[in-house]
Amino acid sequence: MKLPLSLFLIRGTTDMSFGLLLLLGVLGVAVCTDLIAGRISNKLILSGMAGALSFQAVAGSGYGVLSAAAGGIGLSAAFAGMAVGFAALFPLYLLRAMGAGDVKLMMVVGAFLGPLQTLGAVVLTFVAGGVLALAMALWQRSLGQMLTNLRFMLTTSVVRAAGGDSPRLEPLQHTAGRMPYAVAIATGTLLQLVLVRSGGWALS
Repeated sequence: MKLPLSLFLIRGTTDMSFGLLLLLGVLGVAVCTDLIAGRISNKLILSGMAGALSFQAVAGSGYGVLSAAAGGIGLSAAFAGMAVGFAALFPLYLLRAMGAGDVKLMMVVGAFLGPLQTLGAVVLTFVAGGVLALAMALWQRSLGQMLTNLRFMLTTSVVRAAGGDSPRLEPLQHTAGRMPYAVAIATGTLLQLVLVRSGGWALS
């Protein structure tokens, strides 16, 4: 039984980091559409998800797309990475700190990276997101609103804890302006790539 031509090309170009090129392509398009249109299309998400899962299904066994040694991590690790991406960003969606497209984009990244590498990318994404949020707040002169939001979330959490309830953050009533979080996700993923390739990051 012969493999379809597309699957043959994926398998044949595994050593050329086909999966990494596909991931970077998805992130690049997501950043452009988020900056221009203010949203990440479901078509891009579905295409990226299908590409990631197809790559993991047919690529030879390896250490993932971020590693210098190319190769897939398998479908089970891909689904675990999607779960990590969802669990990390979904609470921020509930707080209206980001859109559903951002959560789904992180899940696509997780399908490429697997659980541990996704966790590293999430940490770096949060760092990049914090820097981006501060820069946008200064640029849009909305730093006061951002600090007010932060104080509101922390205060309500502390009050609940003092009253014997489990501390949780409440959704914001007023936001400090929409941030193109695809930029932070792409930056965090690229930083993860740099750290992995340089041997300066423990997660693998």
